[in-house]
Amino acid sequence: MAGNKLEQLFTKFKEQAEAISARVYRVHDSSAAGRQLENIIKELNIKKITAAKSEMVSDCLKAVKSQDIVVHTSDLRQHAEDAELGLSEVDMAIAETGTLAQDSTALDQRLVSTLPPVHVALVRIDRQVDKFVDAVDYFNEQDLMPGYIAFISGPSRTADIERVLTIGVHGPEQLHIIFVDQAGGETCE
Repeated sequence: MAGNKLEQLFTKFKEQAEAISARVYRVHDSSAAGRQLENIIKELNIKKITAAKSEMVSDCLKAVKSQDIVVHTSDLRQHAEDAELGLSEVDMAIAETGTLAQDSTALDQRLVSTLPPVHVALVRIDRQVDKFVDAVDYFNEQDLMPGYIAFISGPSRTADIERVLTIGVHGPEQLHIIFVDQAGGETCE
C-alpha cells in the first residue's frame, strides 16, 4: 500500500478511535512499541500483564526494561482474570470506524483483549483498510475463515435503560492502540 494512502488511513483511524476514547500511538518498530508499552505500564502502575503470543508481541516485550512487572504468556486462563493489562497483536485496523479486527479463534486472544481492565493492541501500519466491508472481504479471502472474529471499537461501554453510559463493565476500561511501522525489521512500503 502506498505511503500516502497509509498516512490517510492512519489519520482517519486515529480520529475515529480517539472519538470513542481509545488512545492511539504510532512508532517506528517493535522496540519502540516496547518503549511505548513501558510508558503505559509506568503511567498506570501496572504490575501484571497477560500477553497472547506473536512475534511482534515478543519483540515488544523484549524492549520493556521494567523489572517490577510479571508477564504471563502461557496458562492465560489462570492469569488473565487478575491481570491489569492484556497485550495482543491484532490483524487489522478499520479506518472508517476506528475499529480493530482480530482473528480470535485462539482463546488466548479473547482472554487478553477482554478480561484485563487495560488492553494494549499492536497493529502493523500496513494492515489498515478503509471500510468495514474491506475487513470482511479480507477474512472471506482467507483459505479458512476464522471461527471467531472480534471487532474492537474503543473501551467497553454499555448503557442502561435510562441511557446512562458506563465504561468497562463488559471488558476493558482502556484501549491503547500502538501502530508499528516496521515489525520485526520488515520494511513497509
